[in-house]
Amino acid sequence: MDAKTFQQFNDFIHSKSVALIGTSPSAGFYWLKSFLNFGFPGKIYPVNPKIDEALGIKFYKTLSDVPDPIDYAVLRVPARIVSSVIDECITKNVKAITIFTSGFSELGTEAGRLLEQEITEKIRSSPMRAFGPNCMGLLCPESHFSFRPDLKPNLGPVGFISQSGGKAIDAYLAVTETKLGCSKVFSYGNEADISSWELVEYLHQDPNTQVIGIYIEGVRDGPRLHKAIAECAPDKPITVWKSGVTEAGQQAVSSHSAALAGSTSIWHALLRQIGAASVESFEFLINTIVTFLRCPRPPGKRVALIAISGGASVAGTDSLVKYGFEIPHLASETIKALSKIISDVGTNIKNPIDMASSYFYPDNTVQTIRHVAEDKNIDAIIVEAAPHYVHFMANHMDKSDLAATYWDMMIEAGTYCVKVLHKPFFVAVPAIGYPQENLATRNQFRSGNLPVFSNIAEAANILRIIYDYYQRHPELPIPQVLTLE
Repeated sequence: MDAKTFQQFNDFIHSKSVALIGTSPSAGFYWLKSFLNFGFPGKIYPVNPKIDEALGIKFYKTLSDVPDPIDYAVLRVPARIVSSVIDECITKNVKAITIFTSGFSELGTEAGRLLEQEITEKIRSSPMRAFGPNCMGLLCPESHFSFRPDLKPNLGPVGFISQSGGKAIDAYLAVTETKLGCSKVFSYGNEADISSWELVEYLHQDPNTQVIGIYIEGVRDGPRLHKAIAECAPDKPITVWKSGVTEAGQQAVSSHSAALAGSTSIWHALLRQIGAASVESFEFLINTIVTFLRCPRPPGKRVALIAISGGASVAGTDSLVKYGFEIPHLASETIKALSKIISDVGTNIKNPIDMASSYFYPDNTVQTIRHVAEDKNIDAIIVEAAPHYVHFMANHMDKSDLAATYWDMMIEAGTYCVKVLHKPFFVAVPAIGYPQENLATRNQFRSGNLPVFSNIAEAANILRIIYDYYQRHPELPIPQVLTLE
């Protein structure tokens, strides 16, 4: 992206005034509440000929009635009048718009295709830029741009690009839940103007974005998108989830975004060839982009697994081997140190480490983690944090603060592993019983800036993705969040 276009994007992303065309009580003043509740500091101009005032804000009959300049506009109007409203926006010298309205080429009808062609020609012959149609557009916590009323500003290093408006919302909520935040979230819909490849180029250059996630249903210009991803991947981790991989899914893509879905095998091969991380679900997309920010460069494929039971150890070992990792023997000095910590009843001082009853003593677990992390034969550690055991023991021993203290001590040990020894430290929190305590445990580890997963297999899979990515991009910069004390 050239400097002029990058500045153009920056200008409309940080707009100082916005017109909300068509916001109405029938949708609960959705767009007006989105900007008000997100704390937009600029001027808001709702436009609806049937309303004089709502929520303490003056309404205007038409865009031309607004006496001041408008930087940005959101169009929530019937598809049949979008073209005429675009004319008004161009006359008003609006910098950019979100066309929230659907009813264009995604319908699969000739009328829808022609209507989209008409607005595309108008937009591209003007200096104005446009998201959509059929999208949510732009969310930026820094400029307090939002596309849903219940969201709160949560600025962070994650940039997200989504063809789907729903997945854009999901991504913002999911990243927020992990205790990280977003720099920008883009929902681009049918790509009448702004395309996925431009957004990749923008986030590649954006200094506030450290890692990028992409949800794609189909693409209009595959070569340009692949080029943008290939150029970005060595500098910033970029993870892609391509949906519409089954025959039924491809049919759904055509009715949702009017883009070509493409072959599954071709997409995965291309993404790997151009250096992106490819995933197959929304959960893996979010977990992978978040883990890139909490995982140092894996020095090798030798993994230690620390669990509470033999069953978890065996199953976890199978998962690690499946994803190409080694489960090496611990160094003799590590075994010697652990033999003084871990009880010899029902345990195994090998790798994987089955701690059994010793797990209920926080000091023992933390010392075990530190000794194993310092082992010269170990490149990464996965630890099972099991709330259903720890909270049972806390209740049984009438020690209400045991769990929180335990996890804080484990976080300290994990932080030592990551920031001092520069080895990945993953936490698996199985969702078994104690649902409230389980969520609290996850949040505590997330607040400690450690990667959290639902099981050891998931942790192993994402460690494999991270490891492979660094192998392809050995000069990839270390995430800034790992260098902050």
